[in-house]
This record gives sequence, C-alpha cells and structure tokens, in this order.
Amino acid sequence: MNPIDRRRFLAGSLRASAAAGLGGVVSGVVGGVVGGVADQGDTASAAPRRAEAAATGAARTREPDPLHLTPGHPGVNGLVDPVGVDPDDVSFAWTLTTPARGARGAGQRGYRITVHRDDPHHAGPVWDSGRVASAGQAFIPYAGPRLAGDAAYRWTVVVQDAAGAWSRPSPAGRFVTSLRQEDWTASWLRPAPDSSQPDRVTYLRSILTPPAGPLTRATATLAAAHTYQLFVDGQRVDLGPSFSYPDEQYARSIDLTSRIRPGQPTALGVLHRWYGAGQGRPASAPGLMLQLSLHYADGRRVVHGTDRTWREHPAEWLPSPLRNQDGADFVEWVDGRAHPAGWAEASYDDGAWSPATVLGPAGVAPFTRTFAQRTQTAEHVVAPVSLHTLANGSVVADFGAVYAARLRVDFAHGQDGRTVPMHVGYLRDPDGQVSTTHGTQESNLSFSYITRPGRQTFEALTYLGFRYAQIDRPGEPLRRHQIAAIATHTALPDVPAATFATGDRILNAVWSLNARSALYCSHGQFVDTPTREKGQFVWDAANESEAVMRAYGEQNLSWQGLRDVARGQTRYWPGGRVNAVYPNGDGARDYGTFTERYPEWLWRYYVATGDRPTAVLLYPSTRRVADYLWSTLDAATGLLTGLAEGSNGDPVYGYDLSVSADTVSNVLGINAFNRIEQLARLAGDDAGAAAMSTRAATLAATLNARLVRPDGIYVDGLKPDGTQSEHASQAANALALAYGVVPPDRVGAVGTYVAGLGIALGPNHGLELLRGLARAGLWAELVHTLTDTRIPGWAHIVAAGGTFTWETWTPSDLIGDSMSHGWGSSALVAMQESLLGVTLMPPDDGGAVQVDISPPPHGLGAARGTVPSIAGPIAVDWRRHGARLILGVTIPANATARLSLPAPSAESVHEGGRPLDRAPGIRLDSSRGGAVVVTVGSGTYRFTATRA
Repeated sequence: MNPIDRRRFLAGSLRASAAAGLGGVVSGVVGGVVGGVADQGDTASAAPRRAEAAATGAARTREPDPLHLTPGHPGVNGLVDPVGVDPDDVSFAWTLTTPARGARGAGQRGYRITVHRDDPHHAGPVWDSGRVASAGQAFIPYAGPRLAGDAAYRWTVVVQDAAGAWSRPSPAGRFVTSLRQEDWTASWLRPAPDSSQPDRVTYLRSILTPPAGPLTRATATLAAAHTYQLFVDGQRVDLGPSFSYPDEQYARSIDLTSRIRPGQPTALGVLHRWYGAGQGRPASAPGLMLQLSLHYADGRRVVHGTDRTWREHPAEWLPSPLRNQDGADFVEWVDGRAHPAGWAEASYDDGAWSPATVLGPAGVAPFTRTFAQRTQTAEHVVAPVSLHTLANGSVVADFGAVYAARLRVDFAHGQDGRTVPMHVGYLRDPDGQVSTTHGTQESNLSFSYITRPGRQTFEALTYLGFRYAQIDRPGEPLRRHQIAAIATHTALPDVPAATFATGDRILNAVWSLNARSALYCSHGQFVDTPTREKGQFVWDAANESEAVMRAYGEQNLSWQGLRDVARGQTRYWPGGRVNAVYPNGDGARDYGTFTERYPEWLWRYYVATGDRPTAVLLYPSTRRVADYLWSTLDAATGLLTGLAEGSNGDPVYGYDLSVSADTVSNVLGINAFNRIEQLARLAGDDAGAAAMSTRAATLAATLNARLVRPDGIYVDGLKPDGTQSEHASQAANALALAYGVVPPDRVGAVGTYVAGLGIALGPNHGLELLRGLARAGLWAELVHTLTDTRIPGWAHIVAAGGTFTWETWTPSDLIGDSMSHGWGSSALVAMQESLLGVTLMPPDDGGAVQVDISPPPHGLGAARGTVPSIAGPIAVDWRRHGARLILGVTIPANATARLSLPAPSAESVHEGGRPLDRAPGIRLDSSRGGAVVVTVGSGTYRFTATRA
C-alpha cells in the first residue's frame, strides 16, 4: 500500500468562552451561530461541558488577588488530579489570572513549587523547588527526590510577578503515581490459553473481602492486551485499548475508592479481548495484569492482584470472519443465551469456571515493560434523531451524523434462540435500507445476535464509523430509547474548546465538519479511519494532531503519537526513517514523505503546547531523519531522490509519478531540515542547527534552479534522464508556497497559478493548500476554496450532507475509500490562522505564550472565535466597515500578542477611543508599509484602525 491507500466537540459545543469579554464586536453580523451548525446527533457533549465546569469550579476555590498574579487550575502531565502518573515523568502546569491590563504584575517572572506526600503515615514535604526564574507555566518537570510508586501527592505553586511580588498559593493539585516494575506484585494472566480462535473474548473475575476500617484510597492499575472492560460489583468502571507492542505495554490506573466496601465481599471482573494483529494493533499476546492497592487511615496497605485464584470463562462471542483484510477486525456474532448473568457480582457462583492461567510476574516475556498511560477513552450515548420501520419489519435508526461508536440495542422481550441480524453504514439505499454496497469501505459492517428470553442488551465491543443502524427481524417493536450509538473518542482536556464563527453559514459548517472529524479519529491512538484501517499512519496522525491541539487544547494523545513514531524508528529503522504506521501488525513499512512530515509534526506540537522537554527528548530522532534524507541526495542532480508518493488507484490529480526526484518530497525535505534546525537550537546543538540550515539552503537553491519552468511555476520533478516533467501540479506549487520555498518575487505568480486550479490535490494536503494561498495573500480565493460547494472539497462534503471529512474528495466504492477520514480536518488550523487571524508562535525564551494576530485584509467581512493555549484562551473578534477595521482581542495572563493593523500611521489607530500613545499596556513596534504593528500583554483591547 502507498501513502494514499486504505486509510464531543461537535458543533454544539463550540460556544464562546473568553470571547464574551469582547462585548460582541460582530454581534448582528455573524448571527446566532457560534462555531458552526448544530450537531443534532450529539445529545451529550460532555467533555466540553466538563471542561467549563472544571474551570468555573476551580476559579471559585479562591478569589483572584486584586493586585497581583493568581495561579489556578493546577495540572500534572496535562491532566487534572490524575491517577496513574509515571513517577519518573512528572510535569506541572497552571493557569494565571491577572488584574486589568497595564496593572502591576501582568507577567510571571518566577515560580516556586512545593510537593507533599499525602498518604497516611507517609505525609510530609517532599520537594521545594525554591525560586525558579522563569515565565514557564506548563511542562515544568519535577526535579526532587525519587517519587514512590503507588503514592499520593499534593502540590501547590506560588508565582512572582514583574514587580517581584509573590502570589498566594494556588489551590492544591493532586496526583497518584503508577507502579514501577518493582512495585508490581500481581502476575500476568493468559486468558483462554487453550483457545485457537484468533478473536478471543473472555470473562475473568476474583472476589476479595477488604479488611474493615476507614479506607483513604483504592487504586487499581491494569494492563491488558488488547482491550478490557473493568467491572466492580457488577458496574463497569473503566475500559481501555492498549494497542502496543508487548514490551511497550501500557498500564492504566483507576481510582476505585468509592467502589470498595471494607469488610464486605467485593467482585472484580474483567471482560478481556485479544484478537491478533491488525491495523494499529500489533499481535502482542493474550495478557492481563491487575493490581488493586488499598490504603487505610491507620497506615495499612493491602494489595490484591491477578494470580491463580482468579477464574475465567469464555464469553458469548462466537467464531466469526474478518470484517476486511486491512483492519483485521472481526464481525461480532454473539449468542446472548450464553451470557453469564451477574458474572461480575460478588454473589455469582463461578464454581464451573476454570482457574486462570498464570504467565508469570511483571516483566515476564513478552510483557517485559509497562508504561503509565496518560490517555483515556471517553464515551457518551447518542440517541437516534429518527427511527423508521421498513415494510419488511426492519428498523432503521438515523443518528444524524457519522460517529465513531459502538452499537447498542436493548431488547425488552427477547425470544429464546431468535437470531437478529444487524448492520451499520454511512448511506441508505433508495428503498430506505442501510446500504451494504455503498460507503462501506469494503468492510462487512454487520452484527448478529441470538436472543434469550426476556430483557437483555446487545452491545458491540468494537467501535466503527457509521450514521445509520439497521436491525432486521427484531421480534418486537423497537423505540428510539432502545437503540443507541455509544460514541467514543479520546478524552479531552479540561479546557475551553476553540470557537469559530463568521457571517458565512458554509464557512461555519466547514469549521464544524473539520473539528468533529479530527475528534472522532482520535482514540487510543490517532486512526486512519474508525471503520476500516485503525492504524496510526504518520501523515494522518500529524494532521489530526494539529487539528485537535488547536480545536481542543489536546496534548497527551499527540505526545503519545510522537513518542510512538520515535519508538517505531528505534524498532525498525535505525538508519533514520520512521515507520509509516506505528504501532501496527505488519512490521517495517515506510513512505519517504511520511518520514519528512515527522519533524514538522514535532515542531507544531512544541508550538501548540510549549512542551520543550519532549521536543528536546525527541530531537535526536529527527537528527536521524535528517541524515537519512540527506543520504538520498543524488550527486548528479543535487536533489533528494526516490521519496515520491505512489498510487494504487487513488486520485493523484495529475501528479507525475514517473519522476525520480519529485518536487513535493524535496519541498518537504527542505522544511524538515528547517524544522530540525529549530529543534536543534532548542536542544542547544548549535553545530547541528548550522548543519541543518546549510542543508535546507543548499537544497532550496537547487530546487529553485532545476524544478522551475521559465514562467516561474514548479514542475513535478525530474525524470530519470534528468529532464523536467511536463506537468506542474497544484501540490508541487502549493507546498512550495506553504513551506516558504518560493522566492518573494515569484510568490504572486505561483499563488495565482495555485488558485486557478481550484482544489487539485488530496485532502491530506488541504492545510498546505490553504496556507499556500494565505502566504500569497489570496484571502478571497482561500475563502472561495473553503466555501464553493460546486467543486470537490470541504464545502461539497457539507452540501452533500456529509458530517465527516472524506479520504478523497470523490470517494470510490471500488477501492473502498473512506467517508470518515480525519486527515483533511487540519484545514481548521488554516481557518484559525488566516481567517480568524490567530497564529500561535513559538514560546519565548522563558516559556511564555506568544501569538500573532493579523485579520485578513480582504476576502471576509467579520470573524470571531477563540484559540486554546497553555496560558488560556485567546479571543479575537473583528469586523470591517469600509476603510475601518474594528478589532477586539483578549489575551490571557502571561502571554503576549503581536497585532498587525491596516493603517498608514500610528495616528490612524485608536484603542478604546484613545490614541495609541495614551492607551495603557500597548507597545508600538513599527508603522510602515500600510501596517501598524503593536505588542500587547494580557487584558482585553478594542482597536479601531482606519486605512484612509
């Protein structure tokens, strides 16, 4: 396969947050839609609501200091009060509030962190950082004595403002550490050891009676290959994927304090599934290890873990075929008659169950290492927006939009032995049935359930992408409340999500389309598509990562994905390539352009999060990438050779595949060297930075000398005989623009050429197309590209009723193209940068957030929205009246913004009705070329700039 192969955010949650402080500058211009069209299929947009509640609740814990900076919202490893933190990898973060702009202490100049142990009989101070001179407020590493595993800690921070004044302490943050290898006393179990089935689903259980006494903490830590659902006394309390190589096994920790009843029997149950190798899923081996740690007020610690006393029983899932050959998921055939009712309750008699097979202690092969998992899965129930019964008695549920979800059907009157076929899909046939031939991605999207007498529930184990569900021969009338899609995605951070709104309904809908698409391709890892190929392909993952970071403030899935890429390089490509998809079931596999995309992804992660430690940690892997790319340089042409993408029937929009040194891969190589230079400077490797700068400049000069036609347009590359290709694709020219390869005197011509081609590249390059148009100053053309419903593109998907971005602009059933594909969703980043006008810049040397705000000079009349940052939401609200621009901005504490305002002189710009030289908190940087540039610190501002 080639790189173009089988590959609750939701609009309703896109509500204004910090923008409320701007006074509604574009009120009446934008209208009532904030963040796009309503996603009526999402009835429980819980994650964004939880983020708002968390922010509000934390703010109420302490009134802001009226004079100085006030720290709040303490977090560890990007999470609020997390359980299961790697004791050897702990970093702190906080937000800041500040008085009105211009007041004393608008920025942080230092901090002091104190950490205390919080367990009974172990409580006490652990670390005091002392004063640290820094503006950093995120990814601040713990630097004290070695932390204990399975231990509770609390911490606070005080901050120092520019005047030297110290704040009051922040509200206490808390965290519980995970287990190191030596902390495990539980054993690895091997579920279903005698089964030859490639898809094994097994129940496991154990009974414990915790000693009586006041319990202060109960923490369960669980590692499982491949998936699990954890139950306590019959109630499901957690679930998780762990699609990793066994020597990279993840372990999750769960707080069970409220679930454990000291002195009474308690049942622990696990529904475990192992199903061989597939997309995004290394084969690993069937394995489960669980350890429950009970901490009492009198200092006792009692541990219960998986061992020979655990018992197991085959679950009711039957042998079944694969859904397709790519993803290697299995069709779910379930015999409800075999369900052991009450299996996870303490009173259940498991005498007929078999003793579990013990594989060995922690560290036993193949599970030689475990790593604390930062990510977790979030689920919410989506009810159908409509239900329709066909003439043949089949029931069709429409959920209103495509979700990545697990199907659930409740039966009120099951009949003994009745087989109920079901299937899901993206489209309906003319007769109203859910299509099994169109939009299926060459996948069998069916289920089969055999009912038992009475009330019962069918609930699928595996999520798929779908909008419709059809239940055939249900044997009873079904109502809306009996059918549900359990929507699933990675859990979002507790921060306000981005918002975006303009006066253009299609533009708002395109934003919403991209935001929800990126979210529903984010699971235990980034996925190609939630239906067929759930592998973490590097290009797909990078695009989706950029989108979810900018739409939701996401950090941890991106951090994990980048670490996975580096691990894949170590496992398969010591010479410097990165695996095209990792983790995965098919071993070593690479695409040159995917390797080139990795440094850009790492750099964008650093800019969005400020996570300098990770950028520096992964810098050596990018140096290996650089050396590999340079090794492909052809001495005869001076160009990188042999890295071009291929095709297996997917559209390439005329791109000349016969070239040996192609333009796209050389442009991506130049950008890779530039990004690695920047990473080298972060890491303090000045020699490496100089080498990367030389490589980038040398390659750019050669490209601009050899791959340009006489009219200044880029051709697709050089043929094997050294002659130029006759074709000049949009991809070659758009990428050259987007990555700054086009010399300034040719930007206009190349931009006009790119705009004249409409959309003539794949969704995977959509962000680069839009960035290229913006770099050429073609704002009206950029808006047209996003909103023209007549050409294949984002607006066409919206006009066609699509609610998820597609794999290609014109998906084909013949090759199984996906209608739920996230790699086109990163267009929302360009919408923030070019239309809202907000571009995140690298943090300053102290770690403080920096942002560039430049509303487009034409092409759009008004926009408003917010962009998450580690300092807090950045809010922008602008509109034009003739020659006048009205711009409102809110900048969070400890951040600065550079604003570009269209005006001939500083005298033509006012803030709050005052001339600039009389407005507090504003620094005039320059006034030339028709633009006035100012820098502002935290606070809310309202500018008026007049061009004439």
